[in-house]
Amino acid sequence: MTDFARILPLSALVLLCFTFFGCEGTTGETAPASQAAEAPARATSGLDIVFVKVDSLQAGYTAVATELQRLEANFLKAQQSHAGRVQALETEVKGLQNQMQQGLLAPNKVQAEQQRIARKEQEIMQQRDLALNSIQEDQMRIQQNFSERVQAVLEELQEENGYDFILNQGQNSAVLVTNDAYDITNLVLERLNAASDTIQ
Repeated sequence: MTDFARILPLSALVLLCFTFFGCEGTTGETAPASQAAEAPARATSGLDIVFVKVDSLQAGYTAVATELQRLEANFLKAQQSHAGRVQALETEVKGLQNQMQQGLLAPNKVQAEQQRIARKEQEIMQQRDLALNSIQEDQMRIQQNFSERVQAVLEELQEENGYDFILNQGQNSAVLVTNDAYDITNLVLERLNAASDTIQ
């Protein structure tokens, strides 16, 4: 029997849950609260370029944080439930093995018990797969809704302020060095958190 944790370890689940916008999730720090969530001053000439730190958006968006906590709790509950079923089956198998060694089971009874145990093991694996699929679907829903909401806010800000480009600075992004004066992360977070308390 395969342990549930080997299918999707908690650390891997959290890593998956933070994978948004083509950027591997980390729990990047949010900008200090003392910084005003204001749009940067417009460039006087040339392209108007600002940036966001998606890692910080993920960490600072309260609806996402709440959903990820719920998802982690569901995973742990499913893991514990699976472990309990596996342990119960192992105990049952040991009891049958003891009876066989003592010659307490007839050959036809042994065969029937082996078939019953095999069916029970299959049922446990199916229950594990159903729980895992449900958690993965939930994670994908959170990811999709997060991406859509961030995109909507960025489009609003672009229209309001006339930005030519809004870049992402973070792990695996092409932006290596930025000027903090053009960071609109706090502004995006303010609008995300004001829009709704939940990710549906």
